[in-house]
Amino acid sequence: MTEPPLDPIRLALPSKGQLHDGAMELLKTAGYKVRRMSDRQYEAAIVSQPRFHVVFMRPTDIAIQAEEGRCHLGVTGRDVFAEQTVESLTAVVVAPDLGYGGCRLSVAVPESWIDVSHVIDLVDLTTEFKAAGRGFRVSTKYPALTRRFFRKNGIFHYQLIHSEGALELHPSLGIADIIVDLTSSGTTLKDNRLREIEGGVVLESAACLVGHAPSLKRLVDEGGTGPLARFLDALDGVRGVDQTLHVEIVGHGAAQAGDPAERVARHLQESGGRQIARGEILLDQESPGWRITALLPAQALVACRRALLELGASRLVGVSPRLVFDRDAVSTFDDLARRLAGPPGAHSS
Repeated sequence: MTEPPLDPIRLALPSKGQLHDGAMELLKTAGYKVRRMSDRQYEAAIVSQPRFHVVFMRPTDIAIQAEEGRCHLGVTGRDVFAEQTVESLTAVVVAPDLGYGGCRLSVAVPESWIDVSHVIDLVDLTTEFKAAGRGFRVSTKYPALTRRFFRKNGIFHYQLIHSEGALELHPSLGIADIIVDLTSSGTTLKDNRLREIEGGVVLESAACLVGHAPSLKRLVDEGGTGPLARFLDALDGVRGVDQTLHVEIVGHGAAQAGDPAERVARHLQESGGRQIARGEILLDQESPGWRITALLPAQALVACRRALLELGASRLVGVSPRLVFDRDAVSTFDDLARRLAGPPGAHSS
């Protein structure tokens, strides 16, 4: 008797924008190429991965569908997911940072407020507004996260204005006194005469992988060779690259104490190299030589090029790896399995 087909694994991806582009590139590099016939098609497949069924939707909808279990996994912004699932017991962050889309949700005040430099200053300021019979207005797209942050910092006298528009204009137009909004470089805030304050970061955000805890628990139970484990391991491999080069350095001469190979290896270690391995080789015409391999930040190889050649290296080669697996690196799958095995709610972080 043939086994019944296993349930599909539904993966939700952003339908457009930076989150969409980054997710598609990440999955392709990991060996999970999404086959989508057109931008108007909202369902797709992953080449050679029949268990995976891809759906495209808005980042906000991805957070909701993952929480409710209609999607097993989804890629969205950490800020969006946190806002939509503040009190959720079924939603889980599988990988908090996929390596792109980095930004922060911050409190920003007018530049002219020279007496407000720290979030604690808002406690006194909001109290003064209340005593004067004035409402202290805060514009944001993230009311749940803002309320929780203000409560944590002892700020209680304020009025939230939930808006999806260009919040940077609100203080100058008199719509709000301050804003809580996303920023990356801070340039847009500065261009609109606003500035962040110390202690005012509500949330560090990036593109993240999220999911429905009960559904993922069943997939975790399929073990370390199951489709979820292989998928998360592949993403770990891509994220392990992180602007790293696989470096090969070759030199002439037999290995001996204090030789060029030893000096080159030491310099690599001092320059941030890891996984340094050294061996003897035969060069042209079977003359003795040595070979060193290492993982090194791309910029570091350029910076130490001259030093390595002066220490005795004959040739330097740097190749960008597609995947890097480090024995000491945290496994996303193992971490998820540990969290899902704990009490309800322990998996949410």
